[in-house]
Amino acid sequence: MRIATVFHRTGLRATHTASLALLLAAGAVAAQAQAPAAAPTVSTQPASAPVPAKPQPPRPLVLKLQPGPFNHADDIDKGAGVVDVTLTIPDVQAAADTPLLQLPLVVANVETVAVTLKELTVRDSHGNVPLATRDIKGSNGKLREWTSPREVQGDLVVHYQAPVDNAPPKRGAAPPYSLRTEGGGFSGVGNVFVLLPSGAKQYPLALRWDLSKLGDDASATSSYGEGDVTLPVGAPARLWSTVFMAGAMHRVPAEVKPKGFSSAWLGKPGFDPEPLMTWADQLHRAMAGFFGDNAETPYRVFLRYNPINAGGGTALAQSFLVTYGKGIDVEDLKITLSHEMTHTWTEGPDQAWYEEGVAVYYQARLPYRAGLLTADQFLADLNQTAARYYADALNTTPDAEIMPRFWEDTRIRTLPYDRGALYLALVDARVRKASGGKRSLDNLVLEMSRQRGARPEQQVALWQQLLTRELGPAGPALHAAMLAGELMEPESGDFGPCFKRGEKTVRRFELGFEPKSLVGHEKTIRGLQDGSAAAKAGLRDGDVVTYGVALDAIQGDQKAQLTLNVTRDGRQFPITYLPRGERVKVWQWQRVPGVADDACGI
Repeated sequence: MRIATVFHRTGLRATHTASLALLLAAGAVAAQAQAPAAAPTVSTQPASAPVPAKPQPPRPLVLKLQPGPFNHADDIDKGAGVVDVTLTIPDVQAAADTPLLQLPLVVANVETVAVTLKELTVRDSHGNVPLATRDIKGSNGKLREWTSPREVQGDLVVHYQAPVDNAPPKRGAAPPYSLRTEGGGFSGVGNVFVLLPSGAKQYPLALRWDLSKLGDDASATSSYGEGDVTLPVGAPARLWSTVFMAGAMHRVPAEVKPKGFSSAWLGKPGFDPEPLMTWADQLHRAMAGFFGDNAETPYRVFLRYNPINAGGGTALAQSFLVTYGKGIDVEDLKITLSHEMTHTWTEGPDQAWYEEGVAVYYQARLPYRAGLLTADQFLADLNQTAARYYADALNTTPDAEIMPRFWEDTRIRTLPYDRGALYLALVDARVRKASGGKRSLDNLVLEMSRQRGARPEQQVALWQQLLTRELGPAGPALHAAMLAGELMEPESGDFGPCFKRGEKTVRRFELGFEPKSLVGHEKTIRGLQDGSAAAKAGLRDGDVVTYGVALDAIQGDQKAQLTLNVTRDGRQFPITYLPRGERVKVWQWQRVPGVADDACGI
């Protein structure tokens, strides 16, 4: 899943100094103009003009990471330690009580180290900088700022320790951003542990590693390259969308090249990731060809354990994280890999229905076209998306209500993925029909991909223009219906000649209590429904619970049971039940007999 990084900008005070040489030269010229004329003299030397000072290149912001050592490093549930962080910010000029540093408190339901970091010290040219903190409302939640009661000048050297803890996240389902240790190394995303300077100033960025605490076999990588890397001038927030990994890593390909695909993981996942990552390498080449990307941009896949949302992933700068868990199906990970890889080229309007809908639409389609999945695997993926969408009790929720409620209810959270993909399937079918098969959704998405640098409002306008160009007024009308929450229902032949539409009866996903009970530090059951599977299993209002599975995946699996670890009256015990309610009919597709895979036209 793709989550946009948002950061707060606060201006730093800047000082400007005039050139003393230019002032003196100007004064000399003025004095000469007022002096009495002197007798002419003959000079044997030519007049010389002042040589302008050569501009100095900007100095980099330097991030140095020293991970480890880690206790219980091979225990996926108990590993712990620290990452020692040193941040050097050049040429700071800040008035007293203005923001110096910042880090969100929570990013996409993941707690950061803003509260838990240790041994924070800051120095400038005058010595130790006293600090104060304040929490403000940022554009994407609360933001912690660090200020100083005195003026700050010169290079700012920030040092602290970011704690690593493998305990399951307290807030529940979330992207795999948090710091983890596996196999004696560590991994994590910058948005949960790297403090950044406040303000809009841009810097070259230098990433430096000290691996002295990780052993002789350790190496380091990040979204931007192997080991120490230096990036050109840009926003420091690039570090918040960066994956970091260090330790005794396993790699595919074994010899990492500066361009193209590479992958890395730590420890022993319980299955052999090498065939999966070789498959991902082949898919990356196929996708780059489809999207017309001949630049061989570096692209890195990081594989790591996820205790609560196994099988999920998140796209980041030039890379993505894909996660596994106990009992994960490697074939399912192929779909996750494909989904996240699609994000590399399909960024469009900053709206979840497009970003996630396009990724779901292509996640089995492009591997099928490349010969990396069968038509039946494509069908299985389509039917899983369709069943979850049509059985969702909240599937008519308007698009405008989704993001404010995104993390509070899995039935809301999955709508941009499922509804977006089926809406795009409808667009594809109608474009094919209107053009007599000469054009398809591919043409629209490729044109959107070429405009990825446009502003969000321009991208939204472009999508509307493309719909109008291909479908006339019916295009924007379909789009408006999708945003309003109308059901998106592709017809029987809309997925090509291989598949026809039919009905199937399934049971709705139903927790049996208020879904918001599972949000926050302490998850306390509220609104228990009489007669629900949860009530019949023995759950009660007021029970404090934890869980270690992905509700999004359970919602899409008719047979998946949910286990809640309950604390009640000082006792702890598990309650397991099937979170299903009423029976409803959903659209599903099935193979048309006699049509070969190579004639499916997907």
